[in-house]
Amino acid sequence: MYLFYFYLIVGATMAIWFCFFKVKKIDSATVGAGFWFNLIIMPGVILLWPLVIYRLFFAKNGYS
Repeated sequence: MYLFYFYLIVGATMAIWFCFFKVKKIDSATVGAGFWFNLIIMPGVILLWPLVIYRLFFAKNGYS
């Protein structure tokens, strides 16, 4: 059970950091997106944070 809470806490921290500071690095179409867009994508980032970290730091596709 503690592992689940740890996953959610790390995911929530990652989601706040990603949604408000780094989402524009991965997708240039989000440059004009506002606060509500960030709130909409936040649950997905909380659940998929390991994939988001991989995409930000380890993917060799020109986004890093």
